[in-house]
Amino acid sequence: MTTVPCPAGLEELGPEHFAFPRAPRVYEVLLGGTETYQCDRDAALDLYMVAPWVMLAARTNRWFTEVATEAALRLGARQFLDLGCGLSNQPDLHHLVPDGCPVVYADRDPGVLAHAKSWLDPGPPHRTTVVAADLLDMRGLLARPELHGALDLARPIAVTVHDVLPWNTDDAAVADAMTVLRDWLPVGSTLSITHLTPDLNPAQVPEVASVYEQHGIPVRPRSRTEIDAFFGGFTRLGTGLTAVSQWSAHGPNVRHFTPYPARASDAPAYAGIAVKTDRARR
Repeated sequence: MTTVPCPAGLEELGPEHFAFPRAPRVYEVLLGGTETYQCDRDAALDLYMVAPWVMLAARTNRWFTEVATEAALRLGARQFLDLGCGLSNQPDLHHLVPDGCPVVYADRDPGVLAHAKSWLDPGPPHRTTVVAADLLDMRGLLARPELHGALDLARPIAVTVHDVLPWNTDDAAVADAMTVLRDWLPVGSTLSITHLTPDLNPAQVPEVASVYEQHGIPVRPRSRTEIDAFFGGFTRLGTGLTAVSQWSAHGPNVRHFTPYPARASDAPAYAGIAVKTDRARR
């Protein structure tokens, strides 16, 4: 595996950014990407040694982005907000939506942001915007002028928060951020979340978390009850909050999604999609 040339902007980062693994780059290794460094590959190998399913889990999570995007489109959403977008790994969100649909990518990792500015085409037909922001400061993120210039708060917005919240270990801060997000979203918006959990593989998920922490990456797997609370009073779609590979739905607005071919224990994350109705509680 080789490292790609440095995108513009990365050369401005300090050496510590490349000397230690970063969660988005480790995820990139697990997906088979190349925009990584030796420290990231070392961390990914250590993960694989304790849990050989980690690459399948990453692919399953990526698959759910396609599911959530199509579900949102069928429910009428035509603008998208990807919180904690991570590194590019096609198909990216703006490749999954019709031309002309605005897509806002937000992330706090400076390397992710540098890469995003190098691979995104901000002009037509892809109306993409990159915002440097931390979802733990959700009020600040949602107040950014770039975001308001791209999204129309009079229409539904589809938000994806996929494999992001486990890397935020402050439970109170995460709960507050998600409450602020839910309050801000217009009626008809969708919220899609995937989240690592010990429930589906209690033997190995704690080992995975320990390996991440040994490499300087704190991680907080959460229970089904804890994750479900992030949806507040939104109406759950399909099978509700369930193992990511087992999520499915059918109905007039959402085509029949079939489960992904992975056991729940080999992709130990919960996934859910919910809609904000006019009677939604916080």
